Amino acid sequence: MDPPPEHNPETQEAEGKWSVEFEENFSSLEVGSEPENLFILDGAYAVSQEENDKRLTLPGSPVGDFGLLFGPRVREKSLSLTFSFLATKKGRRLPALAAGLGGVRSYRFRLNAATREILLFRQDVEIGKVAYQWESGAWCKVRFQAIPGDGESTRIRLKLWKRDADEPDEWLLDQVDPNGFAGGKCALWGYPYAGTPIHFDDLKIESRLP
Repeated sequence: MDPPPEHNPETQEAEGKWSVEFEENFSSLEVGSEPENLFILDGAYAVSQEENDKRLTLPGSPVGDFGLLFGPRVREKSLSLTFSFLATKKGRRLPALAAGLGGVRSYRFRLNAATREILLFRQDVEIGKVAYQWESGAWCKVRFQAIPGDGESTRIRLKLWKRDADEPDEWLLDQVDPNGFAGGKCALWGYPYAGTPIHFDDLKIESRLP
């Protein structure tokens, strides 16, 4: 039997020495503003509010591919990105979203709600996928990591769970890519195919030495 997570050397090695590089929960920003610490590539992203919760919102119209970059350009380190998101379907139309580590053309996962799967890419080439049943209208949380290994390999890991639940021990996706990781900025994309807004919150980038 495996030891409990708090005594597992692999868990401690992977999780114990991360330092925060960037953090934004939008709570101090003006509703309707475009955050200055985000580089909007395309799309009318702006801060919105529901009750006491502020978040970053991409409108449901127009439909397209809308992305942004954020955080420092971290190099020669492991990167960990966490964030929350909320999206909804409309009839048979479903949204999609994606996040990247190391710029717009490095490692990226894409949640395709319509096909019930998560795809993993490196430089726009699919390198992995896993089945995932997305739930409309529920806040979810993501942890996405790129961990350089010995030589030119990189370990890619992904978790996705409901925001009001405990973080699961198991990784939804955990694989080693034979290519090296150069690092860079982090990125988010929204694809409002359902014609409904996509909300993002609790952005955090962490790094550690490989």
